[in-house]
Amino acid sequence: MSEKTLRIIVGVAVLLVAAYALTAMVGGSTSADRDGTARTLVRALAGASKGLSLVRIVGPEPGDSVELVRGDDGTWTVNGRPADSAAVARLEEALEGARVGHLAATNPDNHKRLGVAADSTWRLELHRASRGDPVRLLVGNNGPSYPSAYVRLPDSDEVYVLLGNLVSAVRRPAAEWRDRIVVRVDTAAVRRVVVMRDEETYELQRDSARWVVGDAPADSVTVGDLLAELARLEAQAFVEDTVALGDGVTRSVVALGEAGDTLALVRIAPTEQSWTWRATAAGKAAAKGLGEDAFELSSWRVDRITPEKGKVAGGQ
Repeated sequence: MSEKTLRIIVGVAVLLVAAYALTAMVGGSTSADRDGTARTLVRALAGASKGLSLVRIVGPEPGDSVELVRGDDGTWTVNGRPADSAAVARLEEALEGARVGHLAATNPDNHKRLGVAADSTWRLELHRASRGDPVRLLVGNNGPSYPSAYVRLPDSDEVYVLLGNLVSAVRRPAAEWRDRIVVRVDTAAVRRVVVMRDEETYELQRDSARWVVGDAPADSVTVGDLLAELARLEAQAFVEDTVALGDGVTRSVVALGEAGDTLALVRIAPTEQSWTWRATAAGKAAAKGLGEDAFELSSWRVDRITPEKGKVAGGQ
């Protein structure tokens, strides 16, 4: 092979690699190069995750709509409550990895089947700091390959396949966007813990470097489990705002500080399912914006945070 021929082959290879990279950047689809709507979609999604300041997701059901707002400190809230950072990260990653695929339909009669009909789709609205108009996108059903979704622009009948995890990142109930950590107590600041379990109430006190029940030492493992839950109490799920515990509370735990201030108060009531309890939380260490919202706790977690007195007194 001559040197000239070799240079030609290398040059062609470089051009092919460059063309492939460019195609990947704009969505990996020849239709995106030919069609104006596809090009608009590519431009709308380019850098969509950068500088996000507000995200609105409106689902077909009343409980599906959320508004995510980025605070000045970089933390996110969802409908005024702390947002799950992992859920927000999944959305940002899905936007970053989204690629426009092939044209799936042009006839509006197909919108319902593909999940992008105006009356039954999921609407995604992205606001970015220092940018112009927000990006608006209708997100439909899962696409023909995994992971992918059918999407369209609100003012267009054309439906495209969008490669990536946008469906799982967007189409989720509002409660699943919330941070499930409902209590974060600095356990080093706790001086007393009052536990009520069924009809029995007892008190734990920190005596120098140990915990005691009355005048006797408490079981260190049981107390450690209780404090670990207070340090990071994770809800199993959130329940409807209309649900109230009422007079059904049979267990509670109160963590008190040096001055007798309430760091955390968790009130717990049983449900019809023995493995799930409902609870509310208050105090300085309760999650911001939690208010009277009820949440679910698994039974094993309830037992850890409100142990039987006999088990706590096992250190005697």
